[in-house]
Amino acid sequence: MTRIDITTGSRLHFGLICGSPSTAWRFGGIGVMLRQPGWQLSVDNGPADDDRISASTAVELRIREFLQRIRKTLPCGPLQIHVTGSVPFHTGLGGGTQLGLALAAAAELLTNRRLGEDPFQLAECTGRAERSAIGTIGFVQGGFLVDHGHEMSGSTNRRVDRHQFPEAWRFVLVRPTDSEGISGHREQTFFARHRNMPRKLVADLESQILEGIVPSIHRLQFPKFAASLEHYGNSVGSFYEAEQGGVFSHPAMIQLASLPRVQGVFGMAQSSWGPCIAIPAESHDHATQIAGRIPESTANCHLNISIAEAMNNSASIRTPHDDSCTRHFQ
Repeated sequence: MTRIDITTGSRLHFGLICGSPSTAWRFGGIGVMLRQPGWQLSVDNGPADDDRISASTAVELRIREFLQRIRKTLPCGPLQIHVTGSVPFHTGLGGGTQLGLALAAAAELLTNRRLGEDPFQLAECTGRAERSAIGTIGFVQGGFLVDHGHEMSGSTNRRVDRHQFPEAWRFVLVRPTDSEGISGHREQTFFARHRNMPRKLVADLESQILEGIVPSIHRLQFPKFAASLEHYGNSVGSFYEAEQGGVFSHPAMIQLASLPRVQGVFGMAQSSWGPCIAIPAESHDHATQIAGRIPESTANCHLNISIAEAMNNSASIRTPHDDSCTRHFQ
């Protein structure tokens, strides 16, 4: 096996639920995989001396970090990696997890000529899925995902439930240009200090997921989905607002949140630590209308505005001999 071409999506995560053993949902939550933006990269056995990586400086550094981790588990040789599409890091889109899993999958295929059945093995060798499992399961299944939390790992129930997301629905993504959310040591410190949400908040979030968000997806009830998602985002954001400066983490997003409601836009929710926020739309035309109502800048900050569709399938992994995308996970 020589070159491997991988295309991933990105993910929205609408906020971790920090439950306790008595309330469940320890690092649970909800999220959805997106087709855009996504990683596009080719990985091949490289020259004998060293890895050769064609990417921006920031992406190259991150790839080298992942490869250092991966080689503690997989004895893969030097690689030649060419990146043609990327996901911005630390913006709420899960770019690091998708890149790490893509590299681990490529290394597994080049080393063992196969992929194992457990995606968490890929996550473990890249240092991902420490808390949330949404990006890991999303990499191999796509769709809208409900993560029931860590305590489900030892039970007979699945930790993550996958739901087919309506093909027509879209998300309008808005984020400040050249801005990042909380990550690294600051994130670790926060979760070490704030282990458990109040019981009432966990119960409210659970109700929004099981009685509002998931049923509205199955029944194609877009208004209910948008309202429930906004409620969920505001509620979970109340737990993080002292750390990030508000329900939304960036001043431009806080200011923006007061504008769309007046213009008939509902459902805004932040992804992870942000600064990216997502606004659901019932169709591509609806998404275009929403995007047109959002100013190009606010709070003296230029905004990146895009439209994304959900990805209901796994990341694609193929070799030059494949006639079509090869799905290696079930």
